[in-house]
Amino acid sequence: MGQKKLSRNARCPCDSGLKYKACCYNKGFHYVVDDDGTISRSVPLNEEAVALLEEQRERFIAKHGRPPGPDDFIFDPEDMPDEETLTAEMVAAMSKAGIHPALIHAYQKTGLLLTEENRHLMPTSHVKEFEDAVDEYYALHPEEDEGLDS
Repeated sequence: MGQKKLSRNARCPCDSGLKYKACCYNKGFHYVVDDDGTISRSVPLNEEAVALLEEQRERFIAKHGRPPGPDDFIFDPEDMPDEETLTAEMVAAMSKAGIHPALIHAYQKTGLLLTEENRHLMPTSHVKEFEDAVDEYYALHPEEDEGLDS
């Protein structure tokens, strides 16, 4: 199945309501459209992520005796904790690392981890959703200082 880049004049798939060229076009990713019209986000992988995926591919071959197909999971679901456990472990790790409670709240609300390093890889609507969750935290905790750089 072939893929091509989304037209700059199309509506941005991030649901901001803007044209793609005025919204997410110049970010560190791009949207692609396959032959049946399905739009997906293509994000470049760093070397560490490429190595991890290759390691997972080798594990899959060792376990199943064949390369993974398009409908196979990258990570074996049997090896993954359920979403509730994963979220609880992530929140515990964030707290232990000293992450600001507003960012932890935003993670719990959105499932996103927005940083200065990855902000350019996030669709505009995701950035807004995360920032709205940070604002919500401060509305719920007005006694806290809003000196947070997300």
